Amino acid sequence: MTQFKLYISLLLCASLFSPVSYSDTNIFASAKALLSINKPAIEVEYNNSSLISTCPIGSIGCFTSADGGKIVLSEEIPARHHDVVLLGLYSDYLQYAHSRTIDELRTCEVKVAYLNKINNKRLANLYEGQCNSLFKGKLLVLR
Repeated sequence: MTQFKLYISLLLCASLFSPVSYSDTNIFASAKALLSINKPAIEVEYNNSSLISTCPIGSIGCFTSADGGKIVLSEEIPARHHDVVLLGLYSDYLQYAHSRTIDELRTCEVKVAYLNKINNKRLANLYEGQCNSLFKGKLLVLR
């Protein structure tokens, strides 16, 4: 019986020390489902030094296609924005892997759909406003 308790304790410790990877896996699955694109997962690196050298100045994270692709995120990303920011970067990766293009509006719409799915209406409205601002100053032509 003590060996069983030890095994359970080790399993619980492992799950406590790796919530980010579990969460990241779920977020990736959501991005794949929302985009209907099935591609393999890529590495997510939480590293401020890599962020500075890889991503645009002032960003909290980015997707890079170099060396097979990876996502680089700040080590200090606010918890309430982590999932949606990562989902957006996964969306960029999936779009790029599928068509070698990234539609900024599509990524924004995926974020809003995800936030509505998890019933976070406040953030969904915030991100929807960001999506709407992508159209500001642009001429729409209908045929």
